[in-house]
Amino acid sequence: MIITDFAEIVEIKRNREGKTLKYLADLIGGKSIVYTKQVIAGIQNGENARKYRQIIAEDLGISLAELEEMKNSNGEGK
Repeated sequence: MIITDFAEIVEIKRNREGKTLKYLADLIGGKSIVYTKQVIAGIQNGENARKYRQIIAEDLGISLAELEEMKNSNGEGK
């Protein structure tokens, strides 16, 4: 089974590394936990939200480029 949903991958990696939503919120500039959840879930999708997703991905060791490639190869990105 391949997980291609960013929010699921973040949840798994976050739990494995013992990082809290508060930690991720502080990582992206002290934003609120609610906003951070929305960024991760893709509800917030502006330019800043995309930058914040990249910061979160880098911190958790997630490659967004590989994730997009997997989605496209599975036909999910179309």
